Amino acid sequence: MGHHHDVIVIGAGPAGLSASSCLAEMGLDVLCLDEQARIGGQIYRNIQGAPEDRLTLLGDDYARGRGIADRFGRSGAVLDNSTLVWQVEPDGWISCSKQKSSRRIRANYIIVATGAMERPMPFPGWTLPGVMGAGGANNLTKEAGLTPDCRVVLAGSGPLLLLEASVLIKKGVDIRAILETTPAIPSARSIPKVPNALRRTDFLWKGMAMMAEIRRAKIPHYKGVTLIRARGLDRVSSVEAHCSAGDISFDVDLLMVHFGVIPGTHIFRQAGCAMAWHPEQRYWYPVCDPWGHTSCERIFAAGDGAQVAGAVAAACRGELAALEAARCSGIIPEYERDRLAAPLLESLRHDAWPRPFVDALYAPRPEHFAFEDDTVICRCENIRIKDIRDAVHQGVRDLNEIKIMTRVGMGPCQGRMCGPAMAEIIAAELSISPEKSGMLNIRPPLKPIPLAEVAGMDLGSADSAAKNWLLDK
Repeated sequence: MGHHHDVIVIGAGPAGLSASSCLAEMGLDVLCLDEQARIGGQIYRNIQGAPEDRLTLLGDDYARGRGIADRFGRSGAVLDNSTLVWQVEPDGWISCSKQKSSRRIRANYIIVATGAMERPMPFPGWTLPGVMGAGGANNLTKEAGLTPDCRVVLAGSGPLLLLEASVLIKKGVDIRAILETTPAIPSARSIPKVPNALRRTDFLWKGMAMMAEIRRAKIPHYKGVTLIRARGLDRVSSVEAHCSAGDISFDVDLLMVHFGVIPGTHIFRQAGCAMAWHPEQRYWYPVCDPWGHTSCERIFAAGDGAQVAGAVAAACRGELAALEAARCSGIIPEYERDRLAAPLLESLRHDAWPRPFVDALYAPRPEHFAFEDDTVICRCENIRIKDIRDAVHQGVRDLNEIKIMTRVGMGPCQGRMCGPAMAEIIAAELSISPEKSGMLNIRPPLKPIPLAEVAGMDLGSADSAAKNWLLDK
């Protein structure tokens, strides 16, 4: 495998696979890097290995990934799986690790399609064994067909929470309750967005079918829930919460939580791409044009890593970024790019009709972030929420200063699990927007790798920048 490629795509989910396929079909030298052993990302996880009964269980939205994966297989794009990307540079250099060996490769253009992650939401007991993300549970179903054989409670907010409830009902799982933090009455912001959502009758029927399934299963379903707590000694044994009817409690063996998703932005931030704040969804995302071009000339953003919009939109955005990368490479002229993009843009427009309503309906609310002092916010360094508040009361205002003082965000996850919540805590203490708290600085390596790998890398005689980077460290 060579050290230079026309385009390197990072991520093999719907956006990355679509981008790679489009570019390879045009004859470009395309390398797709992915951390997982199999293609599909999170939404289409193990799509090529899923048996028919699993495809039926997970529905058409999941099965659609089979066509995207098959196209990728025919395209001629090269896949390098089980590969961890740990540095991306604006000039096109990428450092990555595979089988305990790191190397540096370069491309004329890089398309970052690393997708989204579940929004971390610290609450009392969230570190107990038996508490896990609903998305993680969904992945276990896709990967290995695993089914919980115990008492389950689902808590949080967002369509994925109800989707996972629907899957568990079909599998006959003992669901004790669904605790939604979503208000029982939709917010005033969501009402004006209903007419456009009504244009997608298929989407609405799907939602209504899930709700009907939950009612038929006679599962206690609470909305407007607050003060969620997991209780237990060596593992979760009960869940407590508050709703309009008062305090509620359930004995459980497994608590699945989900509070929406946020873009995975670590690569963009580490590479120095300009970032913007989404005030309604309360997350950072890379600034890019309609083609996915970021503020770094060689770097494109595609899929949910740019802004969360779902699998269909991710696939379209991946292909749009690929068309622009092909134009920038001189493979196609602008008019041909626009001609090929027209059906993609129409598909995006159709898919986006219900999105503003869904975003407003499930938008995070400040009361979601009423964290308790003794709750651990940083799992890696065992830092409590009280430590963050104490630093703020001492006059610290910036996330990175608090990171230096407390070590929050210095662990292996590099702030992925604690950074968003830390910004919310600072904002609440100072009565400001989380945007004003800034972002954690992200430095290489993006994920832990042995120093021996770095020392043993073949940097190439012309790669003085990499040598200087090592010397600085």
